[in-house]
Amino acid sequence: MLPRHSVPLLLLSVVYFTALFPYLVLVILLAHGVSLPGALDGIIYYLKPDWSKLGEAQVWIDAGTQIFFSYAIGLGALTALGSYNRFHNNCYRDAYLLALINSTTSFFSGFVVFSVLGFMASEQGMDISKVAESGPGLAFIAYPKAVTLMPIAPLWAALFFFMLLVLGLDSQFVGVEGFITGIMDLFPMYVSGGLRREIVVAVCCLICFVIDLCMVTNSDIIPELCERDFPAGTGGLG
Repeated sequence: MLPRHSVPLLLLSVVYFTALFPYLVLVILLAHGVSLPGALDGIIYYLKPDWSKLGEAQVWIDAGTQIFFSYAIGLGALTALGSYNRFHNNCYRDAYLLALINSTTSFFSGFVVFSVLGFMASEQGMDISKVAESGPGLAFIAYPKAVTLMPIAPLWAALFFFMLLVLGLDSQFVGVEGFITGIMDLFPMYVSGGLRREIVVAVCCLICFVIDLCMVTNSDIIPELCERDFPAGTGGLG
């Protein structure tokens, strides 16, 4: 690995903001969500498992896909970010903390989502199983629809979608950094130096932007599902 330069203060501030701001929004949304009628029913539905589902293979595949996607396993990001550590860094501690923080965040987010879905089910007089969708539909259809039923709906909608935007940017930091680090290490004689690195980053981001334009075509969300499920699912096992 090449020696790493110190991280600029501005970049460090951006990373800290994009990593911590979503937690603030989650706390605000949860505090408001639990005050809504029907929120308790949603939380009970969330915490009450259906043990029969454990016998379905798709449940385990979805769980594995989620873990692969959450940790960016097989994408080179962990190796790239780990190269910034000191030689004697406690990697075991970092691995335990990463697993703990990731699982805790996922569990906590469930309370945020299902408290609002419980409110939505109560308002519409429906069973919560009818309003709780799986996959992207939960974040982009069911939850936003529930938000529209809240008082001061534009405020909560703005907070929610801004949080999604920040989370998306934070995820891209990791993915792009993993790719850029690989290029810098493979071709140090061509891309060494601060200015050249900036050019490489700009070119890579431009290429990714052009490729990702297919995500906003009339093909809907199918390309995004293929990108998420196949590399992060069974494809990642290879």
